[in-house]
Amino acid sequence: MKKSGKARAHTNIALIKYWGKADENLIIPMNNSLSVTLERFYTETRVTFDDSLTEDQLILNKEAVNAKESAKIQRYMDMIRKEADISTYALIESDNFVPTAAGLASSASAYAALAGACNEALDLNLSDKDLSRLARRGSGSASRSIYGGFAEWEKGYDDKTSYAHQIESD
Repeated sequence: MKKSGKARAHTNIALIKYWGKADENLIIPMNNSLSVTLERFYTETRVTFDDSLTEDQLILNKEAVNAKESAKIQRYMDMIRKEADISTYALIESDNFVPTAAGLASSASAYAALAGACNEALDLNLSDKDLSRLARRGSGSASRSIYGGFAEWEKGYDDKTSYAHQIESD
């Protein structure tokens, strides 16, 4: 098997913050939150699931990232594999056009793009709601980066009920 998908996601900035996590494992927030998407800043990610790989490989901004530095991504990909009922490892090529450590939530666009690319590569055909849930499992704010414009992240009470939705387009 060799299947690829790609996606672009924009970062967002919270106007109303979620103030911590009610569930650290599922990344469920204490409160609903509201954000606006920043069209200027984004992440583009291509994921290729390939039977010849013996582990996940991450290329970030054209540079290989070692396994220790990419441990969180590997845990996320393990969750994706479990959801998709596959065991194939992936090559993840991601280009980040968000200033790092500038308070612009680069992890939000990164995990939203990764979720979108996996969705396409594995033909999961997820709705935006379910894609938001999947992105949330990598970074809470990523749930809102599935959408443009203004998005609200509903805190919910479990994995199925904690997701974002668009409340106003650009």
